[in-house]
Amino acid sequence: MKILLTTDGSKHSLATLQSFAERRTMFAGPLEVTLLNVHLPVPYSRAVAWVGKENVERYYDEECDEALKPGAELLDQKGVAHTKVKRHGDPASEIVKFADEWGADLIVTGTHGHSAVTNLVIGSVAQKVLAQTTRPILLLK
Repeated sequence: MKILLTTDGSKHSLATLQSFAERRTMFAGPLEVTLLNVHLPVPYSRAVAWVGKENVERYYDEECDEALKPGAELLDQKGVAHTKVKRHGDPASEIVKFADEWGADLIVTGTHGHSAVTNLVIGSVAQKVLAQTTRPILLLK
C-alpha cells in the first residue's frame, strides 16, 4: 500500500506523523511511505529574476529539508521506512498532483483543529486537498 504523508514541519504535522506511526499496523501488507513537503512559492517573480533561479531553487531545497527533518527523524525512530519528496507551489495542488503521479493509495494529512468558520475565512490545506482529490484521505488531528 502506497501511503503519502504530508508535513510542513510544524508541531501539528509531527503529531499527525506520530499518530500515523502508532496506527500503521491498521494497514495490511507492506507499506510504501513517502513524506512530502510543499514549500510555498516565492511571491514575487521579480525576486526570482533578481536573486537568480539557482539561488531560489537552493532556497526551496534548504527550506524543504528543514521542514522534512523532524518528521523524517520521528518516522526513523518509529521504524517507518520512507522516502522524502520536496515540491514547491500551492500546497494542496502539489499534494494532489504528486499523489496522482505516484499512485498513492492513501493521503494522510493533519488538521490544525480550526473550526468550520475559521476554515471558511483562512482556508485549510487539508480541506483543499479533500476537495481536489478522488483518492482516499485520512485526516488526523
